[in-house]
Amino acid sequence: MTLARYVVRRLLQAIPTLFILLIFMFILVRVLPGDPARLIAGLEATEEDVERIRVLLGLDRPIHEQFINYMLDILRGDLGTSIKFETPVIQEILIRFPRTLELAIVAELISIAIAIPLGIISALRPFTKTGALATIGSLLGSSMPIYWLGLILIYVFSVNMRLLPSFGYGTPAHIVLPAFTLATLLMGNLVRITRASVLDALESNYIVTAKAKGLSERLIIYRHALKNALIPIITISGLQLGALLGGAILTESVFAWPGIGLLLLDSIYSRDYPLIQGIIIFYAVILILINLIVDIAYAFVDPRVRISLWRPE
Repeated sequence: MTLARYVVRRLLQAIPTLFILLIFMFILVRVLPGDPARLIAGLEATEEDVERIRVLLGLDRPIHEQFINYMLDILRGDLGTSIKFETPVIQEILIRFPRTLELAIVAELISIAIAIPLGIISALRPFTKTGALATIGSLLGSSMPIYWLGLILIYVFSVNMRLLPSFGYGTPAHIVLPAFTLATLLMGNLVRITRASVLDALESNYIVTAKAKGLSERLIIYRHALKNALIPIITISGLQLGALLGGAILTESVFAWPGIGLLLLDSIYSRDYPLIQGIIIFYAVILILINLIVDIAYAFVDPRVRISLWRPE
């Protein structure tokens, strides 16, 4: 099986997942208490306004016709029209998503740059003060609420020290606090995974052989142990990037970062159902693509995985 066929097969396997998600989103909007058109229009809206919104959402049609039109629109890439902005949903998403992706990538880089060295240190020196501090720090980082840490950082670095802006988007300084807040959530898991992977690799037979040959500790760690411990690290890093896109909702709300997470919150508050549906579907597609990229990355790190996944023709 070639790489192209493997990618096509994985994408085809994702179709049932997306189909179930679309059915769930379709049903959810229609089983929520109250009339969606009335909720969107407001309690003081006239019946004419409510009926206009009902027609706009297609709620005046039979349920089977609504579902067919809903699925056909999705297949055409039409996620509907935002009630609040009166613009195509996909347009609003594509405007905001690059900002969320920028925040997620910076947070991921911060997390990798700090967590992997700490994980290696805690694995090589588990009974030292440095190793103990790395382990304790990872536990604190993974258990600390994002919104609480974000408010603390704003109070310290924006209110008291006046070093960094507390909210908004525009300059590189604006991304420092939200990116570090988001990265802290991921550092704990990545430190523990790196530590466990390196410890497992150091106990392998090939490491014992390398030590018997008289290779230096640095060479054994970086060329042999760390290279073979990369698969779990790649796994958690890829899954973290997907979690970052979802976890950015709280971070963006705390720092008023104008990304897709803040857009989702605004759409929930304004009961903009087409926009809510579109964002969730978009998130699902992004997560599927991230998982596919992670699987392909395995093969470039470990030839054994490449042989098990596909064989070049």
